Amino acid sequence: MISKEKIALLHVGKAKLGWSDGVYREALRFHGGVKSSKDLDEDGFKKVIDHMKALGFWVERKWEQTKPRDPGDLPTPDQLKVIAHLWEDLSQYISGATHAAFRRGFYEKRLRIPALGPQTRAQANVCIEALKNRVYSEMKKAVADGRSPFGLGAKEPA
Repeated sequence: MISKEKIALLHVGKAKLGWSDGVYREALRFHGGVKSSKDLDEDGFKKVIDHMKALGFWVERKWEQTKPRDPGDLPTPDQLKVIAHLWEDLSQYISGATHAAFRRGFYEKRLRIPALGPQTRAQANVCIEALKNRVYSEMKKAVADGRSPFGLGAKEPA
């Protein structure tokens, strides 16, 4: 069981992301394997909070970045991890998202960047935002339809 502070953090994330209760519970079921945040363990909490971060929830830290970044540089390892995480999330809702051709088409047609993926930090940021929006819309569709990948979160009879 996680602490009350971590449960509160999840609820702050839910509010900041504008999630409905259904979307929040779907994220708990899919990423944490539970129906309620009170039942999460540390590993489940980390998975749920990582998903929230990938979709734009920002956990404020008490430190500032001291070294300025050049937006023309290569994508950071953290950006590439977030992109990989978002592709993994999207593949739970769209089976074709695991294929290289799907990703190349997404990069070229949707984002107008090279087919290999983001080459700069600025392109990585654009890619992250587009993937966050796509994952969120697919998750909303799954909740609205009462379906979820692997049968999780199906509507229960009343």
